[in-house]
Formats: sequence, C-alpha cells, structure tokens
Amino acid sequence: MSAATIAEPFLLSSYPESSAHRKHSAVPVYASLPSSSDADPFVSVAVQGDGVHVLDTSTLHPAVAHTLGPSTSFSCPPASRTRQSGGTRICNTYAILETGPDVQPEGKGKTVVAWEEPLSGGVMTAEGQGEKSRRVAVAPHPVSHIYAPEYLADTTVLVGPTGQVTTLDEELRVRHTSTPQNHQATTLLKHFLFQSSACSFLPPPAAASCSAVSVSFLRSGDIPRISVVGVTEEGGLNTLGESALPVEETDIVDISCSNTGFISVLLHSGVWHALSLTASPSSSLSVSAAAEPLRLQALTYTSPNRAGEASVSALTSSHVLLAAVSSGSPTEIVLLLWDLRYGVLLAEQAIPAPSTLPRPKKTGAFVRLSTLPVPPADSPAGKSTSIQLNGLLVLAPAPDRDVQADNSPARSTLLVVPVTVPTKSTIAAAMGRASAGARWHSTKQGPNPSGQGPRGSPEMSVAARKALKEMKAALAGGNVAGAEAAFFEYFKPDNSRKAIAAAKADAAEGRVAPVEHAFAQAALAMVLPSVNNAGSHASAPATYSAKIVRHLLERRAVSSSMVQGGVLPALAAQGDWETISLALRHVSDLPETDIVALLSKVVAAHRQASSGDDNAMQVDASSVPSLESFLAQVVVYPFTPALQRVAIRKHLPDAADVLPVLTTLDAWIVRHTADDALLAPGTTSSELPPLDKVLAFLQPVLDASFLALLAHAPAHTVLRALAGHVAPALALTSALEHLCGPLEPFAKAAAKAQQAQQAQAQQTKAAAESKQDASGRDWRRKRKAAHEQAQIAVGLYQVEELVL
Repeated sequence: MSAATIAEPFLLSSYPESSAHRKHSAVPVYASLPSSSDADPFVSVAVQGDGVHVLDTSTLHPAVAHTLGPSTSFSCPPASRTRQSGGTRICNTYAILETGPDVQPEGKGKTVVAWEEPLSGGVMTAEGQGEKSRRVAVAPHPVSHIYAPEYLADTTVLVGPTGQVTTLDEELRVRHTSTPQNHQATTLLKHFLFQSSACSFLPPPAAASCSAVSVSFLRSGDIPRISVVGVTEEGGLNTLGESALPVEETDIVDISCSNTGFISVLLHSGVWHALSLTASPSSSLSVSAAAEPLRLQALTYTSPNRAGEASVSALTSSHVLLAAVSSGSPTEIVLLLWDLRYGVLLAEQAIPAPSTLPRPKKTGAFVRLSTLPVPPADSPAGKSTSIQLNGLLVLAPAPDRDVQADNSPARSTLLVVPVTVPTKSTIAAAMGRASAGARWHSTKQGPNPSGQGPRGSPEMSVAARKALKEMKAALAGGNVAGAEAAFFEYFKPDNSRKAIAAAKADAAEGRVAPVEHAFAQAALAMVLPSVNNAGSHASAPATYSAKIVRHLLERRAVSSSMVQGGVLPALAAQGDWETISLALRHVSDLPETDIVALLSKVVAAHRQASSGDDNAMQVDASSVPSLESFLAQVVVYPFTPALQRVAIRKHLPDAADVLPVLTTLDAWIVRHTADDALLAPGTTSSELPPLDKVLAFLQPVLDASFLALLAHAPAHTVLRALAGHVAPALALTSALEHLCGPLEPFAKAAAKAQQAQQAQAQQTKAAAESKQDASGRDWRRKRKAAHEQAQIAVGLYQVEELVL
C-alpha cells in the first residue's frame, strides 16, 4: 500500500504586479498546465502588461516568451502544445487578449492570438521569433477558457462565460459552436476538458464517438447544473447530456472534477460535497452524492470577501487536493490531500504566506490550484499502485483590491507542488486517519435550509425545486392554500404520449408512480412540525397541511424517519386521527412504541367516555376514533414481539388500561370461533381483523401485563373468558389442520375461479367503455357525414341546368 505525500513546493517563477493594470479588476497572472499527462512539462503563463511565457518545469527556465507591451491584458489562461514536424519540435501557443494594440473595441475578450515556434534544446530558436509565425482571429463570443491539447492536433477549443463551446481549425477559423439549451441566463462556474479515452464515466459508445469531452459547470438562475459535450477529431460537437447538481446552496467557491466522474463542490459555508457523475447511452446524465459531505474549519475562505483564498483540484479516484489559507497565526498556505469517499485527510503540507502577497481585509488574496491530468488506466503509470503528479499553485493579489489603500509592492508567485497519490481509494489507506484532519474538520452541523433534503440524498428535479420554492414563499406569508396549490401543481400529469402510456400501465397493474424522496421529505418538513421527546415542537413553527400529508401518505412516499421524533407523534400533536389511520395503512416503518402510545390515548378516551363523568367529558375527544376501529388497525400492523412487549409495559402499565383491549380482543375471538364462522368462506372487514393476527397480538399483551392483570380483580373475568374461548378454538383448529391437504385443491380452484371472475369483470368494464367511446365516435361521424351530404344534396324541385 503506497502512502500519499505532498512534497515541499518549489518556486517556478515570480512576477511583479504591473502598475499599468493595478487599476483594472483583473487577475495579475493566469497560468495553465498541459492538457495530457504525456505532454511536455510546460506551464503557460500570461502576465498582465507583459506577455505570454511558456516555462519548462524540468529545467525551471522559459522555453518560449512573447513580450506584448504594457497595454496588453488577457482574459483567461493561455494554452500551448508541442508536436514533431520534420524532425523539429514545434510549439504552438494560444492566448486571448482583452486589450492590446491589435484589439478592436468589438474584439475585447474575443481576440485569439496564436504563435508557432520551432524549439531547439527545449528553447525557442531565433528563426521562430518573426511576425510570420503569428496569427490573429476574433472568436464569435467572449472566451473564458482556451485549450490546445495534443490529442486534438488540429483543433483548438474555446469556452465562453455563458457555457458556449467553439472549435477552431489550424488557421483559427470557426468550425462548430455549441450553446447550452436553457431559457434562463446561464453563467459558467468551472470548466474541464478531458481526453475521451480516459473518461470512465462515459459509456463506451459515447467515448468512442469523440476525442475529447467538455464538462461545463453552469448556473441557471439559482440552480447549478452540469453539461457534457463531446468533441470529435474533426472539431464536431455532440451534446452528451445535462443534469442538475444536488447542491442547494449557490455560493460556490470552487469545483473539481476527475476523468472518473468524481466531483467535489466547495461552498463558502465550509461544506464540501462529494458527488458522482454517470452517463447512459441515451445521453442522460445522473449526478448523485458519493459520500457524506465534509464541513471544514480553521480556513479563511469561509470569512466574508475571502472566497478567493481556496481552490480544489481532482487527483485519482476520490482523492482531491485543497489549497487554502489557514486562519491561525502565523498565516500559512496549507495543502490538504483528502479522500472524500471516506472523509479522511491523507497528507498535508504548509508553507509560509509570501511577504509580497497582499491580503487586505476587504478582499484577501487570489489562490488557484491545478494539477496534471491523471494517466489513463491502461498506461504503465496508470497500472501502478501510486502516481506522481505535479500541481501548480498560483498566489496573486486579489484583482479587486483597493490599490490606493495598499501601496505596498506586490508580486505573483508560481509554485510547483509534487504530489504522490494512490491510484485507487481504499479503506485500508483510510483506516487510522480519522484524527489526522481533526484540525480542519468541523463536527458542527450546518443549517439545513427548508426545502433541502438530507445530505447525501439523491438530487431533485427542476420541477421539484420550483415547487418547494413556491411552497416556502407561500407558507412564509401564511398562505396554506397557495402552498397546497404549488404542491399539487407538481403532481399534475404530463400530457405526453409516453407519460400517458406509463400512467395507464401503472393503473392497470395497481402501481403508484414514485415520488422523489428528497422532495417528499422537504415538503413534509414544511407542513408537518416535528416533535421532540418532551412532546413539544422540535422544529421551527410550520403551518400544518393535512391535504399535503395525506397525499404523500397515499402515494407511499412517507417513512417514519422523515420527521424528527416520528410521523405518528407529529400527527398526534396536530390531533389529526384520520391522517394517523392513513399512516397506519401506508407507512411500513412505524415504531411499536409510537403505535402503542397512540393506543393508550385511545384507551384513555374510551374509558373517559364509558365512565360518564361530566368532568371527564370536558376533554375534546370528538376526533379520537373508537377503540374497536383503532385497535383493528393496530392488530394487523406488523410488529416485533419483543419490542411490542416493551412498548406495552411503557405506555399501558396499568391493568385498568389493558382491560378494554382484552375485552375487545375476546369479542373478536368469539366472533371468529362461532360455529358458523369457522366453516364460512373468508371475508374481509375493517372492524374484524383475521384470527391469526388477533391471537398474535394477544400473546405480547398477556406476556407484558399478566402479573398486573392478576393483581387487578376486574380482569379475572376477562382472563377466564379468554381461556374459555381460546382453548376450544385451538383444539378445533388442530382438528381442522388435517383437512388442509385434502381441501387444498378445492381452495386453489376457488381462488382461481375468483381471479377469473374479477378478470372477466374488468374486461367487461373495459369493453363497455370502449364501446361507449366507439358509439360516441360513430355518432359524430354520422352527424358529420349527414352535414356534408346536406351541403351537396340537390332538392326535388331544384334545377341546376336546363338544356333545350
């Protein structure tokens, strides 16, 4: 097992801040690494007010330099690639100019400049410095990223600030452009370009159809989403899918993405999400939580106006490298290598913050981290247990700092960070590392905004998010009807043919269309306040809506764990016994203690009503169901005998409370064991549970309360009656067991005949409906034909033409 390590970073280059560009809100330095692991170790740097430099990390010397003058500024990191031509290495360098001598007003942020230079000994030759090797073009849109990977030898990829993707040929002519299909305003948050053969999250047909994969993280309104576009060898663009990110907070600091589809989203609140991206052959993307999110602490990026002091970069598997500024004293730049799948820190490194890096309170500094792409899994490096990668750390003054308030000289520093990381994430490497990140890992739980499901829950659709947002706004104003309207608007059926066919198939087979778990939980949290152990409301005040809760129950979208303290206690606090009855029919994980607690309340109301005490009748028990009807539901609900005994001892400790329950059970046993009932065909009744269920429920009741019942004299009569009714029933049942074998064929035949009768009734009903529809259509067809015939008919005394 190889250990993860972060070596001490070393200086690659340092650049002073240009005085001509201190008044512009632009990053002083842009830098980028090669787009593939087997490319030359060149770092492309664009310095505002200076030019473009290509640095060789193996020699720490410039390989190519282009000085453009103090009036030149850039809008994004440059790109470079090398190739062999006739035995000579050629270096192509690309940059996007924001301003400069050759930039027209309409070309700001869109002017593409390309240089082509031969290299000799890793350095640009004198012959390559002429103007003939320089080409200039204007892109069709502003450019935020430019790529020139070796695996796209004749293609350059441009990415715009709103998510546009454009490909250029060798002469910088536009080949194709792809625009995100969205009606809302879109903003690019982060972008990545991968070699398609290394993308394991794509299905093989999609990966084989393209040479590169463009992954864009966008924000449409308040919803972050991901868009994947394939780039072919000829520069064609194919949309591979889009999906929303299951992240509610919109204050995103940085995003990382690996070629395996492992995504991490760092939020300003300190939460660090781990997500997984998968794509299907039908061009549908799916993003889900890969692990529980981390909550970081002791880092300055969580402070106001300091979001630029943190950056993340994906490595192998679920390993992610984080660069940030520590909040302690002295101020340090910390590099933390995390395995987000297990939430452990594998390695860390700290360096003092450069004295030439200004960090004013209002803006902080600019920290950007990037790493070389991981070698493909089928390469020799990818087959080893660990991989050595170089990261690039850029430390620069914040672009929007107050220059007049800070006149100290500032420099931008480029550092190379050597990293050794395991190829795969294993639990063996994570074992024993739980306390390694205790300084940076916060155990405090962050606020869970209303409308958001639990951390790690599946993503919600756009329609679900919209419905929750409208419900939240309506409930904030006390408009319960508006919240219910927004809720049921989400459940309106789709009128497409596919949706109608699916709905008919579900109805024919008795299935209920599933509801998004995260949506159901968030909606339930809005309209059903939770209850703590003391019986008081544990959640924030919420407006109760019985319609929403009942609809979710009927669609079997509710579990007891969705509400803190349980669903039944929350419903009991609202006094909604009708909904409680619905929950007993449609919720499958209700705890025994909650059910018996409600049973004790029903028993108390039953005893008060039977006592005839005027003071007792002051209690409003009009909505409490009768003991027989509620106990019938309790008896048929599945339970564990051991837990049932504990619940009965806790909530029905008094023998006087158990006595009405035993009396009701005894009455049911009498009805079942009557001579005419034992041999009668089985019937279903909500007021009379099956005999086996009654006897199964009676057993834990007697086990838990038998001693208390013996000490309670009024219970002796009921106990003797139970013994007198149960013993003959058991004897008769034992005698009738011998008839099971001989009568089994007849029972099967009766069940088969009943099923055939039901199927025939359904067919008759369907035929009648189809006949009615057909008769309606025939009537309309006959009426239309008669109307057309009347239009063209010739009457008896009508003459159209007379020839003599």
